[in-house]
Amino acid sequence: MDKFFERLMESKWFVRLLALTLALLLYATAYIDNQSANLTFSSNTHSETIEDVPVEVYYDEENFVVTGVPVTVDVYITGNYSIVQSTKNLRDFIVYLDLTEAKIGSQRVEFEIRDISDKLQVRIEPSSVIVNVQEKVTKEFSVSVEFNTGLLEEGYITEDPIVEPSTVNVTGGKDVIEQISYVKAIIETDETIDETFTNTARITVLDQNLNKLDVSVEPEQVEVTVPVISPKKTVPVVIKQEGSPKEGIYIKSIEPVLEEIVIFGKKSVIEEIEQVEVPVDISDIEENTELSVPVSLAEGVQGATPETIVVNIEVDKEVAKELDGIPINVNGLDENLESEFISPSDGQVVLTITGPSETIDLLTEDDFDVYIDVDGLDLGEHEVNINVNAPDDTNWELNVDTVQIRITEKT
Repeated sequence: MDKFFERLMESKWFVRLLALTLALLLYATAYIDNQSANLTFSSNTHSETIEDVPVEVYYDEENFVVTGVPVTVDVYITGNYSIVQSTKNLRDFIVYLDLTEAKIGSQRVEFEIRDISDKLQVRIEPSSVIVNVQEKVTKEFSVSVEFNTGLLEEGYITEDPIVEPSTVNVTGGKDVIEQISYVKAIIETDETIDETFTNTARITVLDQNLNKLDVSVEPEQVEVTVPVISPKKTVPVVIKQEGSPKEGIYIKSIEPVLEEIVIFGKKSVIEEIEQVEVPVDISDIEENTELSVPVSLAEGVQGATPETIVVNIEVDKEVAKELDGIPINVNGLDENLESEFISPSDGQVVLTITGPSETIDLLTEDDFDVYIDVDGLDLGEHEVNINVNAPDDTNWELNVDTVQIRITEKT
């Protein structure tokens, strides 16, 4: 038997066959082990989504400002069940953006992840983001105050608010700082305001379109005191007559029951006001009347006490009166000439006057000058217009408008 094996071992074909057989056995063993491992891995693979993972940003915070970075991202992981579950529960990995080498301006940057098992397949959503890197600028701004002035009690006004501190430092990208139009301390209240009050207000930074800007403010809050006062001034009432009285009606007087009223408003406004006008429309007045008229307030005056004024209107009605036998005076006649009335032959006219009774009743013919002007007229007969000088507020009418006269030389 030993010799048989010796002969086999000396045969090169037997050695080759044996080597081939051993090689096949080794290959088969490795293949089976690999397949078994793959089957085991496949049966133990698991996927999970980890939502709202915070994003860290690495950059030169002392000199730059970065905008456009989302607060969180979602991370999708796949791998061994136990590793996936542990990673999801612990959340001890970090998603970050590395902007340490970023340039000023807009650029797309890939999200990165660290401190996570290398046995997991990882996907970040979104995988990248466009960020804007700007030079960091800090600028001081004065703070203005805003609150609902509609909550002020009637007649009350506010003086300039007192803000402490009156200025704040706003830090942000250079392009954002240049957009700032308003830095406001907005007071949130819904209570009626009738006295000075103090509130703490958060600073809001806005552009010219009132869009809120992404900046940091130091301090973030200020203390605001709003003085609430009611300045007033007593001024005389002046009646302003509007419209025209009806035919046959005369307005004797318009008198306010109160001669003064109190006005309210900003001190700088009411100091310039010396009187308050009360417009009274007399167009429909036919008899003695008492009216309640609203006070007309100048621009900037916020109120008045009282808001309406009682006005007494006294009227007089039109009457007519005839004055007979009023002589016609001749004016402008040369001293070498003389005149003679042809018509009316007695040189007199009838004058009918109309007006308010209290005026007409007191008038006589002595209050009127009825005349003709013959200056420049030649010898002979002439027709001349009659003129009348009458008191004011009096209407008159003649029974004739012209006279016939004869001019001759004195003998």
